[in-house]
Amino acid sequence: MSGPAHATALLVGDGPSRELAAALEAEHIVLLQAAPGTAVATLEAAVQGGSSPAVCILAGVPAPLALVRELRQGWSGPVLLACPADELAELRRRLNYTPMLGPNVSLLEESDPALAGEIVKAVRAEVRARQLRTTLQRANARLAPASAAMAGAIAGTSDVHRLVTAERYLTRFLEQSAEAIVGLDGRDRVLYWNDAAARLLGPTAREARGRAIGELPFWNDAVAQALAAVRGGAEHAMAEVQAVPDTPVAVLEVALSAIADEQGAYAGAMLLLRDVSERHRQLALERSRSIEAISVANSRYRHLAMLFDRAPGFLAVTRGPDHVFELANRAYLATFGSRALLDRTMHDAFPELRDQLFMRLRDEVYRTGEPYVGRDVPVQVRLRPDAEPVERFLEFVYQPLTGKDGRVWGIICQGNDVTGQKQMRDQLLAHQNELERLVAERTAELQSAQAALHHAQKLESIGKLTGGVAHDFNNILQILRANLELLGQAVDPAGSAARRVDSALAAVDRGTKLTAQLLAFARRQPLRPEPVDLAVVVRSLSDLLHRALGEAIDIETRAEAGLWATLVDRMQFENVLLNLAINARDAMAGAGRLTIELSNVELDARYTARQEDLRPGPYVMLAMSDTGRGMEPEVLARAVEPFFTTKPEGEGTGLGLSMAYGFMKQSGGHLKIHSEPGKGTSVQLYLPRTLELPASQAEPAGSAVRGGSETILVVEDDAEVRAVVTDGLAGLGYTVLQAEHPDAALAVLQGGARVDLLFTDVVMPGKLRSPELARLAAELLPGIGVLYTSGYTRDAIVHAGRLDPGVELLSKPYTRQQLAARVRQVLDRRPAQAVPAGPAAPPAPPEPAAPPALRRVVVVEDNDDGRDLLCEMIGLLGCDAAGVRTAEEALPLLATADILLTDVNLPGMSGVELARHAHRDHPGVRIVFASGGTRPDVDFPAAAIRKPFSMAQLEVALKGAV
Repeated sequence: MSGPAHATALLVGDGPSRELAAALEAEHIVLLQAAPGTAVATLEAAVQGGSSPAVCILAGVPAPLALVRELRQGWSGPVLLACPADELAELRRRLNYTPMLGPNVSLLEESDPALAGEIVKAVRAEVRARQLRTTLQRANARLAPASAAMAGAIAGTSDVHRLVTAERYLTRFLEQSAEAIVGLDGRDRVLYWNDAAARLLGPTAREARGRAIGELPFWNDAVAQALAAVRGGAEHAMAEVQAVPDTPVAVLEVALSAIADEQGAYAGAMLLLRDVSERHRQLALERSRSIEAISVANSRYRHLAMLFDRAPGFLAVTRGPDHVFELANRAYLATFGSRALLDRTMHDAFPELRDQLFMRLRDEVYRTGEPYVGRDVPVQVRLRPDAEPVERFLEFVYQPLTGKDGRVWGIICQGNDVTGQKQMRDQLLAHQNELERLVAERTAELQSAQAALHHAQKLESIGKLTGGVAHDFNNILQILRANLELLGQAVDPAGSAARRVDSALAAVDRGTKLTAQLLAFARRQPLRPEPVDLAVVVRSLSDLLHRALGEAIDIETRAEAGLWATLVDRMQFENVLLNLAINARDAMAGAGRLTIELSNVELDARYTARQEDLRPGPYVMLAMSDTGRGMEPEVLARAVEPFFTTKPEGEGTGLGLSMAYGFMKQSGGHLKIHSEPGKGTSVQLYLPRTLELPASQAEPAGSAVRGGSETILVVEDDAEVRAVVTDGLAGLGYTVLQAEHPDAALAVLQGGARVDLLFTDVVMPGKLRSPELARLAAELLPGIGVLYTSGYTRDAIVHAGRLDPGVELLSKPYTRQQLAARVRQVLDRRPAQAVPAGPAAPPAPPEPAAPPALRRVVVVEDNDDGRDLLCEMIGLLGCDAAGVRTAEEALPLLATADILLTDVNLPGMSGVELARHAHRDHPGVRIVFASGGTRPDVDFPAAAIRKPFSMAQLEVALKGAV
């Protein structure tokens, strides 16, 4: 089109794009621009200056409907609202509820490619409407003098001729117009109806003239509102009619212009009718195509973004010399730490990288424009801003990005975290060195069979070190105590020798406490719960607590009246209280107040459901509160973890609270800690109530020793211990038989000896174990009593931390009085049943036990050299190793395995998933993770060893998995 030079459009808001400006310039449309705040003033100035805009475009304007309402007060032309796609539906909904804006308001998406075309069409329509109004006004101007002359009866022939000419001109213009035109008189009846209107709507001019506009096919509420607007003084108005009845017109645009008489009063209206169905169809088609194109582009972008984000190696793009992040994938965040990166510089996002080689190399690549390939580059990273730095090794490429001018504008970094591979290489080297050392040692050890045997026994005993030391030490103490007690009977009680004996016995007592602590540390001490009154326990510890805490700490005890009894191992509970009190003393720096409260509580199901292994019901609660420094939340969260301590190195083991926690769980109770920095700590111990009455106090030490005449079989592998026990029992009047191991004892019983009591150690060499000896003895001699003695029970007679039901145990070392009391007690408790008079026919001897089978270890490691070396090390440790590369290969081997030793990161199924399968399908298989990273967080029992590890560390891990 060649639009008139004076055609203008007003753009309010965002400036025009290059494409829009070019399209309007090609159509000779002058574009006025205004900000939202000056839009009304700019429009008024343009109207008063005679250059009223043909259309007004609002682009990116806040509250656009309010601005349209202000513009409508002085201008009623067409308005185009361009807005973002996500606001289009809401703006259209609000527009339907804002009828006062007029019908000629259109909505378009601001990115719609049809926007420029819609503006051009609107300008064209408005220019044509103005031309028509100008023609009608000229015709009215010519008719007005003629009408006045006729009314005064003074018009001449020339005036009549002009009138006829003007009417003919107007009629011809209306009839020949390509646009459908309808003229209305002052009563809104059809005055003009041209051929174009007849072709468009159906009725002929004769059928239409004189009809009220409400009778026409296109009449609707929108047309009625537009007509009311021009009757009310508006120069023009717009309306749109959807699906005109009895016509093929899908969308009809109706432009109304007011016609005034010579006094300016409303005399009628001119309607310009246009079929805009095709325009709407094309617009909808273009929108659909645009939406489809945008959808395809977005889909491709999302696909590329997904490929970038899920790339196995880390990727990042930075711009500028400060290295501002533009893109970074999830592997980059996993490698360097998860945090917000976009539009942040490297120094801002990762301050820990400053002055590191990784950063200096990036600066050098940006400066020189030369790419760089790094291998095994060390870098210290923080996986969280508040975390401690960890070292990683990276392989990466720095590739500079250049613009059209050849200058570097950014860098793309692509690489991989090779920490695992680096650690594996280091591990292989360490293993090779370790293997060479072991081969040298093994060669020397193989020179004699005795050295080889000693080495095997040493490997077997590492996992039993703590309990074994306690066991041997208890035997030594038992010999010392027994001999000292016998010696004490033979010396003058008033002499110096008696004092030396008493001093030595006191030393034995201290050694006894030491072995008890060793067993408690190893959690091998069996619990012997009994009904106790905790108030009595606390009162009995009063003096000890005052001595342990010092005079600067006030101790206050409050106990509820009618305190319930609870079932607990008293001695172990006293140790727990003492440990908690010492912790409180350290927290108060030796001065403050310690409060011990005892009360009866009911724990409901709502509370116990949030705890582990805790049942609702009645409990006895002991709370120990101090006025110390308290604990921070992060410290409190780890307070009961083993070996966690906030004390300086050498001043705490970190086992006090963890042992207390384990003891409470073992006793069916619960431990809860409340602490606040600066206000102190309260540790609450909950133990289940028992309806049993508290046990009576043990027999006083000074009571008389009572013996008997029964026959006792003593089974003890230590000759010295066996001798002193035999002498002690014989001195009490008993007949004593001896055996150095269970097999010898069984032979004595099978030989027909009439034995009333079997007094046997628990841990002894030989094929026959003590519990099995006791079972066979009961079969041979129904009614025989059994009393065990040990300084280290292991699991022979202890399960779940408690003595098996009906088992009697005398812990080493013991006094002569304790020995006499427990022997007499067990003998007196025997069932009233006759012992067979004659020797029983000996049963068939038990079949010799088969030698223990080698433990089978399934090794899962994807590095071939590392796997072969690891299997060789395991073989040197006396185990049978089977190595595979993947978890899938390991699955069928689990059925015959004792231990699963697996890496965490494997091709295919991960080591954690493999371990989960093993725990679910083969619960007897013990699991050990071997990884260079952190220990996996799993919800099933598992051990872990960190790469690279030594032979000794591997041995400990395998022993601990048994």
